[in-house]
Amino acid sequence: MKKLLISAVLLFLCMSQLRAQTLKQVAALASLAKTWGLLKYYHPNIATGKHDWDSILIAGVKGLLLSKDNVQSAIDRMLKIAGPDTASLYQLKDRNAICYKNYDVSWIDHCPDLRFDQKRALHYIAKHPYSGTNYYAQPNPDNDSTVFTPNEKRYQEMAFPDVNYRLLTLFRFWNVINYYYPYKYEIGKPWEKMLNEMIPIMIHATDSLSYYKALAKMAASVNDSHGGLWPEVYTHLIGKYSPPFNFKLIDGKAIVTKVVDSSLVRNGLKVGSVIKTIDGQSLKARIKAYWGLVPASNDGGKLKAMAGFILNTKGQEASFAGSEPNRRKFKVVVGQYERNFLKDYLDFFEMTKPVAMEMVEKGVGYVYFSNINKKNIDSVMGKLLDTKAIIFDMRNYPTNGTGIYDLPAYFLVQPSIYARNTYPDFALPGMMKYKIANEGTAYAYVGKNNTNPYQGKVILLVDSRTQSAAEWACMTLKTGSNVTVVGEQTAGADGNVTRTILPGGYAINFSGLGIYYPDGTATQRRGIRLDIRVKYTIQDVINKKDPILNRAIEFAKTGR
Repeated sequence: MKKLLISAVLLFLCMSQLRAQTLKQVAALASLAKTWGLLKYYHPNIATGKHDWDSILIAGVKGLLLSKDNVQSAIDRMLKIAGPDTASLYQLKDRNAICYKNYDVSWIDHCPDLRFDQKRALHYIAKHPYSGTNYYAQPNPDNDSTVFTPNEKRYQEMAFPDVNYRLLTLFRFWNVINYYYPYKYEIGKPWEKMLNEMIPIMIHATDSLSYYKALAKMAASVNDSHGGLWPEVYTHLIGKYSPPFNFKLIDGKAIVTKVVDSSLVRNGLKVGSVIKTIDGQSLKARIKAYWGLVPASNDGGKLKAMAGFILNTKGQEASFAGSEPNRRKFKVVVGQYERNFLKDYLDFFEMTKPVAMEMVEKGVGYVYFSNINKKNIDSVMGKLLDTKAIIFDMRNYPTNGTGIYDLPAYFLVQPSIYARNTYPDFALPGMMKYKIANEGTAYAYVGKNNTNPYQGKVILLVDSRTQSAAEWACMTLKTGSNVTVVGEQTAGADGNVTRTILPGGYAINFSGLGIYYPDGTATQRRGIRLDIRVKYTIQDVINKKDPILNRAIEFAKTGR
């Protein structure tokens, strides 16, 4: 008994030492990553691309992983290679145009792995950033100055990189977000914590499947519905064969909304069928298993993104169980096929309609927003100016700016700003410039001097399909004085999309501009402000009801 107790104590001590060693190694790798990133974007001898900075990181990572080196020595080598910082002291020129929420180099002081002289050197570099065009991160000339990373090495041949390049993947992504993502402070957890969490995951991603999961988790970590990993990896994880029907996810169930290929559907699966399990696994459990691997700003965005793969299988058949619209239970085998979800996106989410405008009640007009264009805007609005209410359905994606920038003129007495932006200050990575949206252009304001604006109610219908340009359109329309938003939380992802290149030929997308209401309130993750909340139910989908439109019509008629 005594020997067993001694053995248990020794095992506990060994495990504790191993855990401490692991934590120490993770901390050292994180310190190396942050130092590497600061030098990459700030130091004039590195930011100009004079050195193969990836190879310098790889050498440091190898030394730490093999315990042949310590982090202070690795950082000493980085500083020696970088050499003296000859850049001028950064001068803040316009304090009113600066957003401080993202800028943070306090990790230098808090890092226990750095000696005093190393901290002093890094602080000096942070105050003397390179002022020219950075080799690794530049303003995108075609995309409103969002970050552009044209010179990152792709390492296209590395379908499954070794551990050193897996960590390079993580460290490259982490630093781009750290210095150039406008919503870093909105992610939901300290960005340093994400780095510490992902390092062990990348280290232990010892096969292709676990590496795909690591990439997906990394892409999802910014909680951004503009996020995405390309090429996508979900077909590797869950299968490439999709169901031959469209569906909507509600309360952990999938409700069939349209049968796309009836030849693959047997035994009566139909519109309104409620699927609860797939191949014996509950759909709730499957959703929970993949929740942390989906990049989205909020819960609605995650469910929308999951629709593209959550009922996929690795084989060409799937067994679905659930209940019919009459609540009779069913279990059926359905043929699955390879489907281009991006091509089918608009049809899958019912984001098209054949009409631009119709009357839904006496005195209440309905406009499908994405169908507004320069050819029909005057005729559509001309028929609605005498109504008591106009309902704009924003649950779609506008493909031109006509509705976004021209419609507000019908509702405003005079021009109005509708949004503010933040975008990267490339002279001081991590800092964001803050200004009126589209300042200095014809699109800085919407509306015009109008002595006879529309006097009725303006009602906007929204849900998770309302994303990006559609949210932007809501903001321009919200400049009116009598605008009510009805529906569910929108996607909470606005601002132009940008991306960065990763080893293996992968790319990760994220929002490149910060978008705010004129009062400074962010739309990211929150979405458009709701005035009347309406939730879809399973019965709404089964019975093909539109509770959001119905509630809007009720409000139009009663004001309640």
